[in-house]
Amino acid sequence: MIRWLVAGAGQAGRCHMAAIQKTTSAELLGVVDPTPPDDTGVPVYANLSDALRAVDADAIVIASPNDTQADLAHRALDANLPVLCEKPVGKTRVEAEALHTHAKDAQVPLGVVLNQRAQTHNRWISELIENGALIPQAVTFTGNLARLAGWHADPARSGGGVLRTIGLHYIDLLLWWLGQPKDVKATLSGISQEDCINVTMTFSSRCSAQVKIDAVNEQADGPVICIIEGEGVRIDMAGHSITSVKGLPDPPLTEPSDADLFFGPGHQTVIAEASRALQDGQPFPVPLSDVFPALEIVDDIYAVVDR
Repeated sequence: MIRWLVAGAGQAGRCHMAAIQKTTSAELLGVVDPTPPDDTGVPVYANLSDALRAVDADAIVIASPNDTQADLAHRALDANLPVLCEKPVGKTRVEAEALHTHAKDAQVPLGVVLNQRAQTHNRWISELIENGALIPQAVTFTGNLARLAGWHADPARSGGGVLRTIGLHYIDLLLWWLGQPKDVKATLSGISQEDCINVTMTFSSRCSAQVKIDAVNEQADGPVICIIEGEGVRIDMAGHSITSVKGLPDPPLTEPSDADLFFGPGHQTVIAEASRALQDGQPFPVPLSDVFPALEIVDDIYAVVDR
């Protein structure tokens, strides 16, 4: 049994709390948040120091605002506590790289939460591409989502806007499936931070890809839609499920929905696999360095594109 702390009681943190409580090999010992929620079912600590004094945890999930992630992770590593950190792991790739170096020097496990990679249908696509059964020619992600709010809408705290907060998920998926792109172009629009992104990529396989997300509404209109096309093949996905498949056998069944796992079942898979790795004395399945290529693309876009 791996005993977890969760730092951050916002949406992502609550998803991790639920994932831990639904995983038989994991136990939730407490939550760290300066604004204590009243319905976690476990003790809530105002800061990490208090939590570390009060409980004997085996690991921590950091799902706090971007501007606090790196500091919390460094402090956990100093306490010899394995860290599983939500993307983007700070506000820049530089912050993530410094954390990676710290963990390597301290020889403490450090992983990153890329929950889209843990979704069954995305893993199916990765396997198809790897064994040559699917050769994508075009991949598009499009979505009309709710406007960013709270700290997400403050670039000083988030490190950006829609690109870093949402687009990073889909850029990472494209790199995971297709490798490093040959060319990246982007347009961003917004006022104090970008509300709309349009990122296009080309790959050595001659596949073209697009991530186009508008977040200008007060409420979300629907899930992010993904379409993958190849010769005689098409896969349509909406959010966490496949909606149609042409030219490929045996697509995976849609995973059951769970209101507690509102960011999808991938979070429980992440916790289950991370817990198993710790029990076996192995590194986390997705090391922090896996997110570096996507972070580099995001930071490069911010460096050259006017917002």
